[in-house]
Amino acid sequence: MPGFLSDTLCKNCDSAGLELQSESTAVCRYCGTVNTVTGIICPYCEFINVAGAQICESCHQSLRRKCPNCNTLNWAGAEQCMRCQNPLDVVASLGARYATDTAGRLRAQQRDAASIRAKESFDADKRTAEFNAIEERRQQHLHQAIDVRDGQQRFWTAALIVLGFIVIVGAIIGLVLLTAH
Repeated sequence: MPGFLSDTLCKNCDSAGLELQSESTAVCRYCGTVNTVTGIICPYCEFINVAGAQICESCHQSLRRKCPNCNTLNWAGAEQCMRCQNPLDVVASLGARYATDTAGRLRAQQRDAASIRAKESFDADKRTAEFNAIEERRQQHLHQAIDVRDGQQRFWTAALIVLGFIVIVGAIIGLVLLTAH
């Protein structure tokens, strides 16, 4: 049902004239009912695009924009990132950064550094555990291969001993037969 938001009827009062609220919701300007729209509403021209669209079919503007802080894709009309709550407007982002004093920024950096260190330590422990599990499996396979090799060596040693015994017994029998004639 692509079309413009202003032409879409309210589900409550059947009036045309919905106003943009978010990516897929609009408010009726007459009765105040919040209407859910199937698809993505363009924040520039208020065209209702199909769900999952990346570019508006009407004005060809991008329907998504990346957060400058965490690179999460957000709806182009959003004011702040849905993941990190950072302002998506570059000027607002810079303004928020410089609104705090130096001590506040340093505390934030220290807090961030501690969480980064904790995450790196956790990831390092996880990788070490994975490598230890791989090494344990490798050692098990190595021991299995050694056991198979040792079994084969025992088999061939026993086979050679039996063969040598048969040859010696055959030689003795042959000598006895030769000396008896």
